[in-house]
Amino acid sequence: MVAIQILIAVVSSLFTAAVQRGRMPPTQPTHGQFALTNGDPLNCHSYLSGYISLLLRAEPYPTSRFGSQCMQPNNIMGIENICELAARMLFSAVEWARNIPFFPDLQITDQVALLRLTWSELFVLNAAQCSMPLHVAPLLAAAGLHASPMSADRVVAFMDHIRIFQEQVEKLKALHVDSAEYSCLKAIVLFTSV
Repeated sequence: MVAIQILIAVVSSLFTAAVQRGRMPPTQPTHGQFALTNGDPLNCHSYLSGYISLLLRAEPYPTSRFGSQCMQPNNIMGIENICELAARMLFSAVEWARNIPFFPDLQITDQVALLRLTWSELFVLNAAQCSMPLHVAPLLAAAGLHASPMSADRVVAFMDHIRIFQEQVEKLKALHVDSAEYSCLKAIVLFTSV
């Protein structure tokens, strides 16, 4: 538990450092190259930069590949392609988590528990990061309604979830968050669910 709290503090510092420094650090350390820095600001900065680099390298796919592979010739996504895109984003979140520092060191049951707790937040972050076209949200809603008939109350609640999803993605897009910041946000989400 203490290790996770330390990791949360480190990841929060990473995100702050990425924002304050004007985005992504230039160093590229190797996995497992870290030791606690005893308060030395230069070592701490190097540690944070290295950790951000590892978070970035854990990304399984370039974000531009998500949407472009699912587009049809007329720039409209069909239901099958939307479902494929959503599945890719979920799988990429799991693959990313498996490749970031410290996560593989957890027990499998803890890894599964963390992913179950945070999958929706990771999905929203991946949707914003890959610039998921938001016109797909109504299609997702239509697909959900078509797949299993719902009562009027459930339809309203379902459509409200779609609206909230769209708003969250739009807010993140408006912030112009870069790849390093998305990686830090995802790490914060993953490790603060405890």
